[in-house]
Amino acid sequence: MTIKVTELLKLMSKANQLDLIVAVDEKNNGDYGIYIHEEYSFLESFGEEVVITQKGESDWNKGTYCFDAMMNVLDEKLEEKRQEEIKEQKRQELLARLTDEEKELLGVE
Repeated sequence: MTIKVTELLKLMSKANQLDLIVAVDEKNNGDYGIYIHEEYSFLESFGEEVVITQKGESDWNKGTYCFDAMMNVLDEKLEEKRQEEIKEQKRQELLARLTDEEKELLGVE
C-alpha cells in the first residue's frame, strides 16, 4: 500500500490533537523515519517511529509500527482523550449542582 500525502497529514493532525511532536528524519538508505513523541520525554513515555520507504510504503520490518497500526494507536489515544474530556465535563456539572455546604462536607471547591 502506498501512503498518500493526505494520509501523512492526517497522521500529523492526530498527533497534533494529542499534543505530540512529529519529527521527520531522512535515513542513509533514503527511507524516512517519522518520530512521534511527547515533549521532553524521549526516554520515558510515548515515543514511536514509523518508517516510510522510498516507495512510499511502510511495514512491520522497519520502525516501531507500520503506518496503519500507528494511525490506530493515535485513534485509540484520541478516543481516550475524548472520554476523559467527557468525564471532566460531567464532574464540573456535578460540582456546579452542589451547595457550598455539600462542597465543604466533601472537601471540594
